[in-house]
Amino acid sequence: MGGILTTVVLILILLAVLYSAKKIYDFIDKQKVTRAGYYEDYGIYKAAQMFANGAPADEIREILSNSYEFDDGRIEQTMLLALPHRNDSDGGYSAFIKAVNQVLAEEVYS
Repeated sequence: MGGILTTVVLILILLAVLYSAKKIYDFIDKQKVTRAGYYEDYGIYKAAQMFANGAPADEIREILSNSYEFDDGRIEQTMLLALPHRNDSDGGYSAFIKAVNQVLAEEVYS
């Protein structure tokens, strides 16, 4: 009887620790909200990497269209700002991120 009770107590302690860890991670995720209320969309970084690797503009537009931050006008404005820098030493990665921040009018991505 004592062994069963010990096992149950250990399982309850383990569940409490896991629940606490989840709450901590949720709190940390909420802290990632920027001043403007934007969450970082990691698809933007994927689009920037593909842009730097020379992917066609249509593929990049498709990735941006999946972002909640971009509509067609913002996508086109971002591409217009970034495309002239495609031949930069980093393939235009930093120019793409800068263009995204400029279009969003906030320093969301770095």
